Amino acid sequence: MATYNGIFERSSLGQTNIVPRQGPMYTSPDIIPFGIGCVSDPQNFFKSNYDADEGRPLEAGKTNYIYLRGKNYSNQKIDDSGENRPRLFWAKASLLSYPSTWTELTRSPDRRPFSLAADAGSIGVVNQPFIWCPQDISNDHYCLIAQVQSPGYDNSIPDTMQISDFAGWVANHGGIAWRSVDLINSTSLTITNEGMFYDEGDMAAVIQFTIKCMNVPVGTKVSFSAGAPGPVPAIFLPPVTVTSLNFITGIQCQVPAYYVSSIYYNLELPPGIVDISTATVTLQAAYVAA
Repeated sequence: MATYNGIFERSSLGQTNIVPRQGPMYTSPDIIPFGIGCVSDPQNFFKSNYDADEGRPLEAGKTNYIYLRGKNYSNQKIDDSGENRPRLFWAKASLLSYPSTWTELTRSPDRRPFSLAADAGSIGVVNQPFIWCPQDISNDHYCLIAQVQSPGYDNSIPDTMQISDFAGWVANHGGIAWRSVDLINSTSLTITNEGMFYDEGDMAAVIQFTIKCMNVPVGTKVSFSAGAPGPVPAIFLPPVTVTSLNFITGIQCQVPAYYVSSIYYNLELPPGIVDISTATVTLQAAYVAA
């Protein structure tokens, strides 16, 4: 047994920085699948809920967000410049021992690099969530693997065809975390797309975000979200059912100056409908007069 004096990734709640970790390795509460919703202030939210597992099921075929956190057990701030940035991968459980089959999640809401820094003795949270659109899966399940670097520790992913004892490798590396993913498979045609890349400019304002659905089948569930933190409330419209062929809905948010983020929408069509060739979906943003 040894202490890990870097940014430590737990495999279960209640753990401290002792390696090798004990118990199941695949339930890390520091990899946080959050579904299609997002958080206005993830730094505060996930730090204050460090003793809780905030993970939620992901939804197949839709834009989902995954957060990452860790506690710095060293006596100095740990930053993550250059190659020390946090990394997150997905893999099928059946191929988990083969690193070459893993896929890295590189898409961020504001198109800037991911960062996870933590002051001495403090909890760090990734600056923005990772984006993933998982596809339906059967007779298997997905896993997420996180890599968080700290000075003086080697948390590199083995350059081998196979990690013979994957759970043992995770247990012995305090900057590696593993989580099995709960996924809700789709039951009908599901579509996700980037509707706009929003740029607030140099003045904070209240903004009306609107989604317009023309000739989208009645009964379709529509939602949209912008994963970059900052607006209050978060730019997230939970699923709403389309009730007419000219359907408009939206939300208002206080958006800070210089805020930028991709905004994605999701469509979940009624069962049996696959032809939406005449449908159009448009996202719009407009200032709300004071």
